[in-house]
Amino acid sequence: TCLAFSLPQLHTAVTLTSHKGSKDTWKISSTERLSYQSIDRYLKHLQRVKQALGFDGGFFVQSNNNFPMGIGLASSSSSYSALTLCAVKAICALQHRDVTEISQAEMAALSAQGKFSSQHAFYTPWSIVENNSLTGASFGAFDQLSHVALVVCNSQKRITIEQVLALIAQNPKSADYHTHVRQRVAAAHTHIAAQDWKALFHCVWEDFIELHAIFHSSKPSFSFQSEATRQLLEQVKRWWDIYDDGPLVVMGIGYVVHLLFRPDQTKMQEKMLATLEFYHCLAGTPQAVTATGV
Repeated sequence: TCLAFSLPQLHTAVTLTSHKGSKDTWKISSTERLSYQSIDRYLKHLQRVKQALGFDGGFFVQSNNNFPMGIGLASSSSSYSALTLCAVKAICALQHRDVTEISQAEMAALSAQGKFSSQHAFYTPWSIVENNSLTGASFGAFDQLSHVALVVCNSQKRITIEQVLALIAQNPKSADYHTHVRQRVAAAHTHIAAQDWKALFHCVWEDFIELHAIFHSSKPSFSFQSEATRQLLEQVKRWWDIYDDGPLVVMGIGYVVHLLFRPDQTKMQEKMLATLEFYHCLAGTPQAVTATGV
């Protein structure tokens, strides 16, 4: 169960070039950091899409992200959704078939077979998963949130998402956490509908704090928090304590702290980012443009 917000500025570009054979071949470019296992899983997903569409031709495959890999920005999810969409378009073109015959929901479901979380990218600006069913959502003014990802460490994660999920599943506290997640997603719907930003902040804050507590109590324990991330989170919380307003804060599986601002918080965003300490700032949404007259 989750509520997800799309970040269109952080994306993957996939290129598929057809050839006379039937085998798919990875084209080495700037993605040499990928393991052979990751490339193999990626190409197997392409084969899955080809089989679903009745295509037996081969492709040269190239994939590049416009954001760092392996630091908790869902680069693999982005890659699988981009590959699925690109493959559907390429195969339909080669089959002289109208791509609109394949619905958005069908493409999302196909992408999910490679990586479940990748289906979120097919729905904007919001998507909701409940009982393994995903739907798109719109929340009026909250569709225009401004997002920045503050990178506090440029090192790649030493633990894979599969390992993380396995350790969480073995943690006795995980059952309570999943119950709380379902309750928080329902509460988030209510807070967004009521435009209650402060309540939504506390809902999101409590969720990632509990999630990271599970990381710390797992056996073996692991963590994505450091002195730098703790200081950053404390700075944001202090801002809220002083002004009784601020951004939504999320820290997922990686060394990145995500901040989401309302459209009317543009000046606050600029002032706040000038006071925070971080390694690198990545914008996940288009930057606001101020119109000027002559």
